[in-house]
Amino acid sequence: MSNKNILICKLATVVMISVSAVSCVTEVSESPSAMKFSDTAVISVRDPGVYIAPGSTIAWLPEAVRYYQDERLKDAPLKSLIEKEIVANLQAKKMSVVESVNGANYAIAYTAALESSLDDTAIIRRFGLLPGNAQIPQNDANVEKGSLIVYVFNSKTSDIVWRSAAQVGVKFDTTADEQKLRVKRVVKEIFQTFPVAEKT
Repeated sequence: MSNKNILICKLATVVMISVSAVSCVTEVSESPSAMKFSDTAVISVRDPGVYIAPGSTIAWLPEAVRYYQDERLKDAPLKSLIEKEIVANLQAKKMSVVESVNGANYAIAYTAALESSLDDTAIIRRFGLLPGNAQIPQNDANVEKGSLIVYVFNSKTSDIVWRSAAQVGVKFDTTADEQKLRVKRVVKEIFQTFPVAEKT
């Protein structure tokens, strides 16, 4: 079985790994107590003592990327914006992004969806973590909670070494510039806990 197929199988077992992740380190980015719907809630989980060396190679695992398209956002290039910002943050963390997962030290994938496609119960069941942004206006048809979950696998062991989820209010009437800035900010917040460090 190729490394790519092994990684795909590992993604399918995220739930079981998440349930047994009692020994994992969970990091939460605190949101202000007066959270507005536009504020981002972020949570990250990694194995304690596991760090990714700067300069490590990492590649997309396209079969594990899940982007739930929504008709209300059909003209927004959110998928490409998310992927561009993930790559930019990996490079800022001194990771070497390569084309193929075969031979790469790590593989990366993500899931992005609005609540109507992937609700909190499904996120907990599939990924074992939930940022918990409940401050989204319920009676505003122009706003819906959106989730972005990013996960990184060790290519040799197929273990998930880090995963992080963010939730934010998505407004359907924002300009392209506003969308770009929001995506940039959310992805940057997700990568605050990305475990890059020299081994000691």
